[in-house]
Amino acid sequence: MSVTSSLLTSQKEQRPKVPVLDLECKEVELVELPRVFDTPARKDLVRRAYVHLMTHTLQPKGASKASGHKYSVESWGAGYGMARIARIKGAGTGKAAAGGFVPSAVGGRPTHPPKPEKKIHKKLNKKEKLASLLSAIAFTAIPEAVRSRGHRLPNGLRLPIVVTDDIEGVDKAKELREFLERLGLGEELERCGEEKIRAGKGKMRGRRYKRRVGPLIVCLNDRGIAKAVSNLPGVDFAKLSDLSVLHLAPGAMPARLVIWSKSALLSLDSKLEKFLA
Repeated sequence: MSVTSSLLTSQKEQRPKVPVLDLECKEVELVELPRVFDTPARKDLVRRAYVHLMTHTLQPKGASKASGHKYSVESWGAGYGMARIARIKGAGTGKAAAGGFVPSAVGGRPTHPPKPEKKIHKKLNKKEKLASLLSAIAFTAIPEAVRSRGHRLPNGLRLPIVVTDDIEGVDKAKELREFLERLGLGEELERCGEEKIRAGKGKMRGRRYKRRVGPLIVCLNDRGIAKAVSNLPGVDFAKLSDLSVLHLAPGAMPARLVIWSKSALLSLDSKLEKFLA
């Protein structure tokens, strides 16, 4: 069954309901689960979209066009008992600067350097991008998939996690941490707080330490929550309008633990309508 047909048939069925929690983690009401969560969960589609969208964040890099060609150079020729490598003119030192001739010489041009003209931006079809986003959202409601990704979910916590819009106004990390601990995610926060040293040469290239990816909080508006989230290791925030596969499937692995605000959850079907249009 295709994505479109499965979602259209789900319109006629009785929709399941999920509880909405307040900041004290008490159930205040029940809301219908959006049809987006009926999207088939496809890892291949999410992974392909992640790889393509990740290239949109890369900055082209490469050697300077003039690298190794800074000086006027010429070989001395035979009869000097020295290698016939192009050397800097007028210096009198005999220093080799091979320019465009011998890459192996000190000061010479780099051998096969990265080129800034290289095309690293991979294009992705609009409908394929949207379909992968819907699939990544559907993954967030599958407890087995979320646990297999490494998240520490307490027993009895239903997915998706929906909170009242009051969470948008939480602007202190201490208050947000207390809320997450009441939710039963204390072990998850401890997992994200662990800092490990990266193996290999990556530790010498500005990424010495690495952490686990923790919960993602998705809201319709930001009334201070982004500031609070920025001070909790591993926890991220995204507005619904900016939500991407990059948020929902870090490392091309779907089923991230997501906490939705009520208004954000109820607005999800607007993305589905764009896909079915």
